[in-house]
Amino acid sequence: MRKIATALIFIGISLFHLNAQTLPPGAVAFVGFQSDQPISFAFVNLVDLEPNTTISFTDNKWGFDHLVTSEQTVLWTSPDTILPVGTIVKLQDNGSENMQVIGAGSTIGRLYIMGGQGDQILAYTGAEEDPSFIAGISNSNWQPTCDSLTFFQFRTCLPVPLENGVTAVSFTNTQSFNVDNGYFSVSPFQATGLDMLTIINNVNYWFMDNAGAGGFGNWPNWESGSTQPFPSLIEFTQDSYSILEGGSQATITLSMSAAQFTPQTVVINAIGFPGITSTDFSTVPGLINNNITIDIPANTTEVSFSVQALLDGFGELNENITFTIGALSGGLIPGDQDNTQVTIVNTDQTFSQINFDSDTLYVTEGAGPISLGLTISPPAAALYSIVVTAFNGPSVQTDYLTSPALGNSQILLQSAINQTSLSFNLNTFNDFLIEADEVVRFTITTVSTGLQIGNTSSVVVIIRDNDNEPTVYIPELFLNEICSTNNSFPDENDHLDDWIELYNADTSTVNIAGYKITNNLGNPSLFTFPPVSSQTTMAPGSFKVLWADQNTTQGALHLNFTLNETSGGTIGLYAQDGETLIDQITYPALLPGTTFGRYLDGNSNWKLLFYPTPGAPNSDSIPDVGLKPGLETFDGLYSIFPNPATDQLQILKVGEHVDQKITIQVFDLQGRICETNVSETLLGKHWTTNTSFLNSGVYTIRITSSKSQSLVRFIKL
Repeated sequence: MRKIATALIFIGISLFHLNAQTLPPGAVAFVGFQSDQPISFAFVNLVDLEPNTTISFTDNKWGFDHLVTSEQTVLWTSPDTILPVGTIVKLQDNGSENMQVIGAGSTIGRLYIMGGQGDQILAYTGAEEDPSFIAGISNSNWQPTCDSLTFFQFRTCLPVPLENGVTAVSFTNTQSFNVDNGYFSVSPFQATGLDMLTIINNVNYWFMDNAGAGGFGNWPNWESGSTQPFPSLIEFTQDSYSILEGGSQATITLSMSAAQFTPQTVVINAIGFPGITSTDFSTVPGLINNNITIDIPANTTEVSFSVQALLDGFGELNENITFTIGALSGGLIPGDQDNTQVTIVNTDQTFSQINFDSDTLYVTEGAGPISLGLTISPPAAALYSIVVTAFNGPSVQTDYLTSPALGNSQILLQSAINQTSLSFNLNTFNDFLIEADEVVRFTITTVSTGLQIGNTSSVVVIIRDNDNEPTVYIPELFLNEICSTNNSFPDENDHLDDWIELYNADTSTVNIAGYKITNNLGNPSLFTFPPVSSQTTMAPGSFKVLWADQNTTQGALHLNFTLNETSGGTIGLYAQDGETLIDQITYPALLPGTTFGRYLDGNSNWKLLFYPTPGAPNSDSIPDVGLKPGLETFDGLYSIFPNPATDQLQILKVGEHVDQKITIQVFDLQGRICETNVSETLLGKHWTTNTSFLNSGVYTIRITSSKSQSLVRFIKL
């Protein structure tokens, strides 16, 4: 917002209804005086004056508790209508019985002599015997005391409750005893409320002169009607509005800090964000060249215009119009709130999205044109413009052309109504240079209102060199651990997403930028790691966690696919060429809290892991449910089947001896007992226990006999 200071003596003192003969100190202020003949002065009212309000102006002195009535008094009476704040009245003695009024009101009496050694004018209401002082001006210093005035003392003290510099003003001059003439003459300033008094009654803002330059003939031509002595601030009353598309009109209001003597004009500029036109809204008064011209009547402090949003019949985002204060007539200055924003809330929020058909394409230089396709879904509801920007990788200059042709690295595409697809062609050149593959990225950067840019907003085109294929270095990089049922390890956004762990068993640092990873081996380049070295660099022996959350906007390690927890799947890791397979694994369905990983890290042995270790060495530990003290655990004494279990679990004793009685206890991974079965079968080697009541998960069965105790792990599907 612009902050503009302005000279405005009419700014808002709080208005209230006044008794026609009772006014507070500061209700008026002197803005000009001439003590040379003819005696003249001017004042401005700082509150509304009720009809027929009388104010007395006297050059009599104040004698502590009474007026020394040895000089003159003139009574000024306001018109029979309310006199608005800011009205300036000039009074001049022209030798007749009553002083001449230039401005509003009428007078009785005159002031015709002011002493050359100091004199004053005091303004008051009420009777002469009991005056209520409201303003004062002296062409010299005020007398310091009020208790010993004589007839021949020209100066007076300042009567209570007036205060010099606030509700009164006095002048002196180092070159002479007093100043004859002066007027309030100030550059634009900002003032509100009672601050006006301290500005008007500050001698630093007055032009004073003992000769004619400060006299009546040189005062501002306040009565001419063409200008006012101080301009008015004009500004919007609100900084924003919200209107519904196709709804009722909104009234936009501007306020002025003071009414002007004459009609004024304000021009409002309408600025719409890209995509909005005059067909989206209408105004009263109407728009002409994106401008609204408003005529402001005299003596008013508020003006308004209306805005209505029009239905356009297709889905789009909310739109904004900014209205700013433009050209102004001479009596107006923009205030701080010089603009307001109107938001059109659109009722149809069904949008079409545009996406590239793939995020990576390969072409061999000189092999002929390829088509880069885009899809609009649902079909285009209007005529849309789409700007695609080309970002060239290192050393890419004149290696390709596009059709339509590039202009300032951009391609302009246009859709038709109900169109579902667009495309442009790319043709590469054979430069006969042995070089590394080159990269060009095409990104949708701008679309028309009503069309949205989808998730696949870019396609990377890799231009392969046909002169000499560079050698692809394959590091010792492994897919190390897979989790499709994450319930304990959140990502940086506190989301429990699927994850894949990489392990760098190489002796060198590996940067996976440009590498490919996929859950569909038919599309090796489903995801390409972006060039963000701070996230894609792996030191020797380090781990890297990739988030399979289908949300690439969250960072370089967030993939554009997820994992399948119910049936498993296959993951492939490829080098930058999109063809060289670095590692591949097919993982099974996994239960919550388990992962599928290599043990040891980088080893060819994959197994079910019960302790997830993302970003750390894998562990094949299982939760310990504990054994009775004093009993020894014998591994391999019992076997169970089927495993994974269904509704029943068969337990078979391995070995020659038989037990007279065994106890079977089933524990979950937290060590809680789920089932206890005491078998009374004598000389038995085969037992059955019920598992139908168990939820899917991993369990431990503890088998205790008179001779041994064993722990066996099983899975319940």
